[in-house]
Amino acid sequence: MQKTGATAHPGPFPVARRRDTRKGRAVLSVSALVLAFVAFVPWPSTSLAQSGPDAVPDVAMARTQAVVDAATAFLETLDDAQRTAVLFPFDPTAKPVAARFARQGGPGGRNADDGRAPGGAPPAGAQDKPANGGPPAGGAMPGFVGEQYGAAVWSNYPASDVPRPGLALGEMTAAQRAAALHLLETVLSPAGYRKVLDIMGSDQALHETGTNYASGTDHYTLGLFGAPSVAAPWMLQFGAHHLGLNVVIKGAQGVATPTLTGAQPAVYTDQAGETVRVLAGENDRAFALLDALDGTQHGKAVLDYAVRDLVFGPGHDGGIPVPEGLQAVEMTAEQRAMLLDLIREWAGIVDDAYAAPRMAEIEAGLDRTWFAWSGPVTHAPGHNGSSYYRIQGPRLLIEFSPQGVGGDPTLHVHTVYRDPTNDYGQRFTAP
Repeated sequence: MQKTGATAHPGPFPVARRRDTRKGRAVLSVSALVLAFVAFVPWPSTSLAQSGPDAVPDVAMARTQAVVDAATAFLETLDDAQRTAVLFPFDPTAKPVAARFARQGGPGGRNADDGRAPGGAPPAGAQDKPANGGPPAGGAMPGFVGEQYGAAVWSNYPASDVPRPGLALGEMTAAQRAAALHLLETVLSPAGYRKVLDIMGSDQALHETGTNYASGTDHYTLGLFGAPSVAAPWMLQFGAHHLGLNVVIKGAQGVATPTLTGAQPAVYTDQAGETVRVLAGENDRAFALLDALDGTQHGKAVLDYAVRDLVFGPGHDGGIPVPEGLQAVEMTAEQRAMLLDLIREWAGIVDDAYAAPRMAEIEAGLDRTWFAWSGPVTHAPGHNGSSYYRIQGPRLLIEFSPQGVGGDPTLHVHTVYRDPTNDYGQRFTAP
């Protein structure tokens, strides 16, 4: 059976399932480490968008209280040293900078056993660089790149190459790990939590083939920046290889930009023998939208040059790309709805209490939102494609970028989701 990230299915973790009978697929076996974490909980079936705008702040405040309670419960499971390792200050005046880490050792960089940064300190080996360019401080040769915001660091690279501040799952007891995952489950939507588990499962599959860098679920790291509060701003960060969640909360506001998702391998076999295709919704909805365009629209959407990597990934060198491709104002109502469903794959990672107002502001700017495509216009059924695409609006930037590393770009993908006007919640946390 194949599980994908498709939505609009009943149940707390909606998945689409179908038998995969094709030959020659690269699938890997995964241990029970990830699946044992999944806790199924009841979930309301009515979206906030159907409840009316007046209900949103009340529901969002209730969700924030639940997140604060879950964060507090997690902290109560830790000893003093662990709390020191996981708690950092939140600085609303911070500016994102590129943090570069010199390559050490062989082609994989640092070895998998290198430690993370001590509590409150920049990760060891980091050279800060302004996001608008320039060489890294200290004259070190560029190597691995992350993005640093205050004490927080995220990247698509493994934790051995770009150390994450916080406490890794492998450093927690079973009870602490369960509390950490319950916190994630509380702040994320059911589909978003499932997506995170699938990404972690992919990295566990990679780990079980053998790597010369930190891989597998044990290295995913949780950091809290600022004391969890229903009033003052604070941030939750969780990630490692191919995952960087940054959720800033202040009262009824919850912002999950920037966020990085990815996978290698994008297809693997879980413990139950089912084939999991990570980020399937992001792939399939994009191809469905492309296929729905007429000839004129298609000609505008497809770029005449190749884009082979994220333009606005972690530590991006400033500026905003010039919008290109097909503008949503030229789409039909059905095509615009398909575009919104595609955007929701990222915006809907967080709980609907936070996602609903975010989707409302994206829809308000939809006429000024662009869809651009680079690469093949078809993909094998049940398999991610090898094409790059970008969605760009007044308060939105999404990139989907298959990667050549590993030999098969359909099995390795990076994506990034940003709000150039409100990354890290700066629109409502700035003093």
